[in-house]
Amino acid sequence: MWFPLFRNTDAMPPIDPDEEFDLIVVGSGNGACGFLGECLKHVPEDYRVLVLEEGDNFFFTSDVTHQNGWSKSYANGSAFTLHNAVTPSGKSVLSGRARTLGGGGSINYTMIHESSDWLVKQAGYDVDYWNECKKELNASLDRPDPLAAGYQTPFADFIAENAQQVGYAPPNKDDMIQNIPSLSESKSQSKRLYFFPTQFDRFGSRTNSGVSLVKWQKIKYRWDTKVVGLEMGKKSDSTGIACNGVQTINKQGVDVTYKVKKDTGRVLLCGGSQSPRILLNTKELAGNEKIGQRVNDHVCMPLAVYFVDKDKASVVGATDNYESLFADMVIDGKRDKGEAKTVVNIDFFSGDVLRLIYLISSLYLCYLPFNGFKRLMGRYPIIFKYLSNTIRMLLTAIISIIVVLGRFVPFLPRSIKVTTALIKFNASKEGYYERVGDKIILRFFEDDRDYDIAEEAINKNLAFLESNGVKPPFFIRYLFQFLTKIPYKRGRQVKRYVRNFAQKTLLSEQHLAGGCVLGDVVDKGLEDSAKTGQVFGTSNLHVADLSIVPLPRVSTQMTAYLMGHHVAKQLYSTKKNN
Repeated sequence: MWFPLFRNTDAMPPIDPDEEFDLIVVGSGNGACGFLGECLKHVPEDYRVLVLEEGDNFFFTSDVTHQNGWSKSYANGSAFTLHNAVTPSGKSVLSGRARTLGGGGSINYTMIHESSDWLVKQAGYDVDYWNECKKELNASLDRPDPLAAGYQTPFADFIAENAQQVGYAPPNKDDMIQNIPSLSESKSQSKRLYFFPTQFDRFGSRTNSGVSLVKWQKIKYRWDTKVVGLEMGKKSDSTGIACNGVQTINKQGVDVTYKVKKDTGRVLLCGGSQSPRILLNTKELAGNEKIGQRVNDHVCMPLAVYFVDKDKASVVGATDNYESLFADMVIDGKRDKGEAKTVVNIDFFSGDVLRLIYLISSLYLCYLPFNGFKRLMGRYPIIFKYLSNTIRMLLTAIISIIVVLGRFVPFLPRSIKVTTALIKFNASKEGYYERVGDKIILRFFEDDRDYDIAEEAINKNLAFLESNGVKPPFFIRYLFQFLTKIPYKRGRQVKRYVRNFAQKTLLSEQHLAGGCVLGDVVDKGLEDSAKTGQVFGTSNLHVADLSIVPLPRVSTQMTAYLMGHHVAKQLYSTKKNN
């Protein structure tokens, strides 16, 4: 039954130990939702699908999917957890992943595709094919036009106007497919704005995300179920190895192995950052040295916090928390060094500081001075959860006292509304998974190119960001810079911040990609569509998530949906093989 399945932790229908499935899906994130949304359109009613999710029952974590609560996810150990991510020299990188039904699409809500030219390069086919895939997926998400008058908040429009004053091209309808933008490959414009639609209705409910793509009543679903291994064996015709089942352990510590149908069943890995680790832990597959390689995440650098000007404060509301626009700029590489162009993204956040407190108290933990302690958070994510909540409560108390005193002391504010931004970009050198254990090596700032990109992007945008607000009073600004080194002036302050960030304060955008890359670890399916996403050396084990491509240059959510949609389309709806 559909409703009892999600409203009661104990309502999972029993599964017969001898039951075999046509398809077992490991993970229920963006890739899984994109895959299932397409797959279930083409299979018969008696096609048996099981989805396994490590996270909690979605009913009890879904409050963070509301627009008013999305930032709470970072302090919710049931919906978000940290990787054990470090640099080659052992410096901690604050990097995490979603762990809930719908994955990152149930926490964040950015909607922008990588360019179809980039997809052709990574996955094959042609631009028309990828545009058609985007059209199909975007139509299923059914989003309104973000360029329509009145869609953006007044403050988002204000930010966009300021961006255009410093040379950012306005959003372009030609970059949109079914109302969702794709990154432009235009060589004539190096600075561009993108408006994207959110997944919310007018009341802030997340009605059109990855979760909404799937007819969940047609599948069986197990939450609080961690996959610990794959049961591999010879195919009956002795032509290769097959995955016969998925080994799990549930929250109660009970081991269960779920089986797929012999010869016809498939196992699909959609665990995102966990997919490479599952393959590495499978001894029959670990001989492929390319598993766990070409891994990367976006370097994420918070920028200065400004107070919203009094004239604008009245129009800044709850829906401004994460503005639904990006500003992207392209930074040229040095030709003599063979450096490629780099896309730098700017995200914007505005609102009452108490509404942003979850985000601030979690992401700003990267500024803790003790690297060993931050590494401990990566190994034991529960420390991150409790520490971020402790800091949140402390900051809430301090801000609340200031606001109360503001009613009686003239120079103190009665409310504090702020606007800020962050930049993100691909690290120049790709990382990898350590083959034993759980460490992920991210090579942030291992190349001087990362320093150059960060400094140029910040220096060129500081004046624009300051135009969105006003600098805080000196004593607040001094304390903020003392703790974070985040600059308010170009030049020396920027250089100091970038050096400090690279040495002590590494933060990722929680967009880990790669590790099972198409052509290296899994088949592109160009010669036989029935092998799309299939792990080399196996007959029925596939991957359909963000791990099958290198890191996109923009927010990754739509690319993850698209990879799932693409693999399902090739496996289930391509006429020549089905």
